[in-house]
Amino acid sequence: MRNGWLSIFVTLCLCVLSFASSAQTDFAVSPTCKVNVDKISAVKTSSIDVVPKTGWVEVKNPDVWTERWPHYDGGVWYNFNWHWSCNDSNELKQPLAFSVEGMSSAGAVFFNRNLLWKDKHLVEPLSKSWNTPRFWILPVEGLKQKNNDIWVYVVGNSYESPGLGNLEFSDITTAYDKQQKRIWNKRALFQVNLVISTTLGLVCFVIWFFRRNETTFLWFSVSCLFWVLFIWNVINREVFPYPNSLWVMKTNLTFFVLYNVCFCIYLLRFVKTKFAELEKTLFLVAAVCIVTILFIPSLMVNIVFAVIFLLCIALFIASFCFVIYRAYKTKRRDYILLVVCLSVILIVMLYDISLLFDGHINDHQPLSPYTSPVITFFIVIILATRLDKNIKKIQRFNSELEQRVSFVTSNLSSSLYARHQLELENVRLQERIHLAHDLHDGLGASLVRSMILVDQSSSTMSNQQFLSILKLLRDDLRQIIDSGSLTNNKTPDNPVLWIAPVRHRFSQIMDELDIEATWSIPEAWEIQPTALQCLTLIRVLEESLTNIVKHSQARHIDVKMYYPSTTHLVMIIQDDGVGFNVECVLNHGMGIGMRSMKMRLEKIGAELNIESEKGCTKIIASLRFGEGESAE
Repeated sequence: MRNGWLSIFVTLCLCVLSFASSAQTDFAVSPTCKVNVDKISAVKTSSIDVVPKTGWVEVKNPDVWTERWPHYDGGVWYNFNWHWSCNDSNELKQPLAFSVEGMSSAGAVFFNRNLLWKDKHLVEPLSKSWNTPRFWILPVEGLKQKNNDIWVYVVGNSYESPGLGNLEFSDITTAYDKQQKRIWNKRALFQVNLVISTTLGLVCFVIWFFRRNETTFLWFSVSCLFWVLFIWNVINREVFPYPNSLWVMKTNLTFFVLYNVCFCIYLLRFVKTKFAELEKTLFLVAAVCIVTILFIPSLMVNIVFAVIFLLCIALFIASFCFVIYRAYKTKRRDYILLVVCLSVILIVMLYDISLLFDGHINDHQPLSPYTSPVITFFIVIILATRLDKNIKKIQRFNSELEQRVSFVTSNLSSSLYARHQLELENVRLQERIHLAHDLHDGLGASLVRSMILVDQSSSTMSNQQFLSILKLLRDDLRQIIDSGSLTNNKTPDNPVLWIAPVRHRFSQIMDELDIEATWSIPEAWEIQPTALQCLTLIRVLEESLTNIVKHSQARHIDVKMYYPSTTHLVMIIQDDGVGFNVECVLNHGMGIGMRSMKMRLEKIGAELNIESEKGCTKIIASLRFGEGESAE
C-alpha cells in the first residue's frame, strides 16, 4: 500500500490520496433510506470482454491490487453487490447517485450489466481516470430492492498504484456538491496552478529579456516552464503524445527534477549568490537522474523514483537552509519574506508526506496544490518590497542629482560667460587676420605694382600720373573693404570679365619689365562659382603675379584656367623664372603670401599645389564644386 502511495507522490499526483481511505458499506441516501453494500469482489481478467467465473476474491473499497497481486499489469473486474432499504417499509421515491473518485489508470462502469461510461482507451496508451471524479444518477425504475450490481472494469500497471478509488452512494444533491469539491481539488486547482505559473513565468521572462543581467528572473521563468509541463501531464486525461503510461511517469518525474534544480538555482541567485561549480554539479547530477529515469525497467520504477524524489527534497531543504543563512546575515526584508514563503511550502510538503503513512486520511485534503497561489502571493510582496526599495533609491538619486545639477549649472554659467568672452576675442582676432591677408594680397600687390612703375619710369612722372596711381590704390582699398561683406557681391557673367581688372593692372607693369604674358581663359562658366570663390581665386592670382614680378626674374608668364570635368575648376600660373624652395617657403614661415593663399583656398574647399625649379614654377589652384559649395 505504501509503495503504491510513494510512487504516486513521486510524480506529485496527489489527487489519488482517496485510494487509501477506509472502507464504507452503508450509505444514507435519504432520512429514511439507505444503501447497503453486501459484497465487493475482484478478479483478474484478460480484457473487458471476458468475465471470469472463477478466481474471485473479496476486497475492500478503495482498493490497490498490487498488495494482492504484486507486479500484475492488466485488467481487473470489480463487482459491487448491493441493495437498498427504507424504514417503516417506505418506498424509495427519488433517484440514487453513485460516484467514483477515480481509477488507475482507465476503466468502464456498468449498472446491472448496462454500460454507463467507459474511457476512450482501455489498451496502451491508456486513458487516465485517476485524476477525474465521476458520478451517475440511477433512476428509481431501474433499481431492484435486492441484488443490484455495479460492475467496474479497471486496467492499469503495477508501477502506478493500479486500482479503484472510493465508490459511494448518496442523494443527487449531496453527490453534486461532492463532485464539485472533488473537481476543484483534483482538476480546477491544478488548472489554477497552471495559469498562475504560466503568467508568472512569462512576466519574469519579459523582465529578463529587457534586463539580461537580471538572471534571477530567467531561472524563475525556466522553473515555471518545467512546472507547467509537469502540471499539464497531471491534468491531461490522455497519454498522448507519449507511447504509454510508463513514459508519462518518466517524463513527469524528469520535469520535476529539472524544475527542482532550476528553482534552487533561482533561490541562490535571488539572494545574490552564484556558485558556478555547484550549478554545474547540480546539472550533472540531474542529467544522471534523468538518464536513470528514462532507462529504468518498470519493475524498479517505484524504488528508483523514490530515491530520486528524496534527492530532490534534500536539495530543496539545503537551498532553504542557505536562504535562511543569507537572510540572517543581511537582514534584508525581501530575503526574510522569501524565507517565510519557503517555510510555508516546506510545512505543506512535510504534511502531505505524512499523509502517505497515515491509514486514516480520508478526511484530509493534500495541501501541495495550494502552494502555487501561496508562492504567487509572496512573490508579489517580494517584488513590491524590491520596487519600493528601488523607488527610494531613485528618489535619493534624483535629490542628489538635483543638487549636483544646480551646482554644475552655476559653474556652467560662469564657464559659458568666460567662453563667450573668448569667442568675442577670437572673432576680433580672426577679423584682424582676415584684414591683414586682404591688405597683403590686395593693397600690398597694388603698392608693389605702383612702386615698380615708379622705379621703372624713364622720366619724371607728372602729377597726373601720381594721381592715377593713388586712385588705383584707393580703388583697391575700397574693394578690400567691400569684400568684407559678400551679401551684395555678384559673380561676374563670364571668366573674361572676372579676370579683366587684374589682367589690365598687371599688363602695364609687365610691359615696363619686358615680360611676355599669355592668358588662356574660357569664355563662359561651365559651373558658375560663388562670389567668395571668385574673390579667393582672384587673390591667389594677384599674389602669384606679384611674387613673379618681384622675385622670379621671369621673361614669360602663362595664366591658364580650364575645367577638367564639369565639377572641377583649375587655375595655373606658370613662369620661367629662377624658382624657389617650396618646402622652406611653406613649412618654415618664409612666405606670408604663400601661406595666405593656402589658407584662403582651404576655406572654400580648394587645394593649392606648388611646383618650382629653375626655369619653371607652377602655382596650381584646384577647386571641386561639390566640396566648395559649403564654403560660402
